[in-house]
Amino acid sequence: MRILPASPPEWEQLAKAAKGIVKIAYWDTEGDRSRPSPRLLGEIQGTPTIRLFKPKKKQRKPESNSDKTVVDYNFERKAKDMKQFIENEMTNYSQRITFGQSDLDKAIAKAKKFGLPLAILFTSKPRTAPMTKFLSTEFRRRILIAEVPPTKNNQEIMKQFGISQSSKDGLPLLIVIPPGELVDLVNTNDAFVRYDGAEFTKRKLHSFLSQHALSSPVYNAKEVPMASESGSEDQTTTSTKTSTQQSQASPKHVEL
Repeated sequence: MRILPASPPEWEQLAKAAKGIVKIAYWDTEGDRSRPSPRLLGEIQGTPTIRLFKPKKKQRKPESNSDKTVVDYNFERKAKDMKQFIENEMTNYSQRITFGQSDLDKAIAKAKKFGLPLAILFTSKPRTAPMTKFLSTEFRRRILIAEVPPTKNNQEIMKQFGISQSSKDGLPLLIVIPPGELVDLVNTNDAFVRYDGAEFTKRKLHSFLSQHALSSPVYNAKEVPMASESGSEDQTTTSTKTSTQQSQASPKHVEL
């Protein structure tokens, strides 16, 4: 994401405050006027003009982030206000667990569908933090992040992990479940990988998730094996038919 010109002092403060979350760029319109502005910036009718460029969730090319959504900033030119604007507009690919177990089941089903590890973040914050949005984008299609706020609907989920909703002890808590263990959350406690770090910083969480994320992004849902309709049918023939059908069908891309 990139943003354009404001007064330099506020711009420098914003760059420091948003370091590692967004890229801050400054185009000097008062410099060499013979130099055309980049096409990405669009038409600039006055200065200062501040624009946020963020990748669209659906790209024409699955492995690209070239398609951008452009959002103009029309509020106070103060660093704190611009930072709040960035945080509100950041792209977010995490799954917000709002309605308890039913939402968590949907997140589990999605992780299974794409063969992804599932990271569950129990948070004390009522809104999705910018760091969570950043990590969900950074690890998109390599690990699915589900965020569980301490609401009444999520009370049973929190109990499963020994978190008291009243005192919110143990928050934040981050665990990762490998793809092969997404079967029974209640009875697979040994399969959880818990983040034991004392600090929930972007650098440390990025390092932790890097250890458990898939090495390559997944763009297509996993193939579901076709069941045999007749138990008396020759197994070799069935296997050959299934292989032929799968080879003829092109993989269907599903947006993740």
